[in-house]
Amino acid sequence: MTVESLPSASSSAFNLDRSTLKSRSSFKNDLKNSTASQAGCLEVAKLQDDASRLRKLESADKFQIQMALLIDLTIFGLSYYYPSFSKFYTLQYRYPHSNFYDMGIDDSYFVIFSVLNLVLIRGFCMLYILKPIAQSFQMYKLKAIQRFKEQGWSIIYFSFSWAFGFYLYLHSDYYLNCDKFYESWPNDKMSASFKAYYLIQTACWFQQMIVLHIEEKRKDHYQMFSHHIITSLLCIGSYAYYFTKIGHVIFLLMDIVDVFLSFAKILKYCGYQTFCDTMFAVFMISWIALRHVVYNYVFYHAYKNAYKMHGTCEELAPLGDYKICYHNATVNIFLSLLGGLQVITIFWMFLIAKVAYRVVSGDSADDVRSDDSD
Repeated sequence: MTVESLPSASSSAFNLDRSTLKSRSSFKNDLKNSTASQAGCLEVAKLQDDASRLRKLESADKFQIQMALLIDLTIFGLSYYYPSFSKFYTLQYRYPHSNFYDMGIDDSYFVIFSVLNLVLIRGFCMLYILKPIAQSFQMYKLKAIQRFKEQGWSIIYFSFSWAFGFYLYLHSDYYLNCDKFYESWPNDKMSASFKAYYLIQTACWFQQMIVLHIEEKRKDHYQMFSHHIITSLLCIGSYAYYFTKIGHVIFLLMDIVDVFLSFAKILKYCGYQTFCDTMFAVFMISWIALRHVVYNYVFYHAYKNAYKMHGTCEELAPLGDYKICYHNATVNIFLSLLGGLQVITIFWMFLIAKVAYRVVSGDSADDVRSDDSD
């Protein structure tokens, strides 16, 4: 090999290395483009799958609305020929020559009818009001749209229930006076508006149990289900034993907090993270103030005063004729249920505190209480 040939060989090797590097670079770019293309295809496929699932859910919502309307029309039609069917949509047990009502087993018809119509109204609002609003905020993923609709319905229902309930509370004899909860027991003379309010609230929690098993399961599913069971038992029991005054106040303490929580979630879904964090702070303050401080005051007040009511079976037995009586064990059951509700609330408070810590640390308020699925 001559000396002159060495540069030529070196140049050939250099050109070969450049060619190899160019080939590798081209391969990496092709791989990157291929990966990006695959990711894009997967995203498109997921959106198409979400669109297909959303259409199925909409079909199910339409079916629920149609069935509820059909049942409503059937009940109204049958009541024309069989007046007993009017029990589904009229309040029962009105006192003669009075605008007040008592309670009884036939009130269950009104509760069933209310559950049916809450399903109807919820389906209509979610399909024809909340879904278009969600899409106007560029939400196309199934989970985002569904969560938006669910929280939107919570805002609608609990805003109305709290506003009407607070109106009734302002005009009650126990406004800012817990001692009135237990005076003149049994509280068996209810206005039409109060009776309808209490029965619809009871129906709401039965409907919530149904919805809980229709919606995508969340990570606190069993805590939610336990909460709904306890709340439903308290609704039925407080109504049956005429403890509706304290039940009314507890409804108010719970409903407004749910409005703030759902509003914070809606702001997050719409992309208003700063407003979401602010509303989350409002929600957290209201949660602590109402569901722990005021609730536990009402709970303690019941523990100290409920036994003083003059309505035990032993006290009423000598009187002969009486509507209903209770043993102290009955009060203990109610207090246990109220305590159980507070235990679940404390568990949720722990999860809320975790979110608050993240916000203070500079992260966003992602709800760890219930929004994530299993």
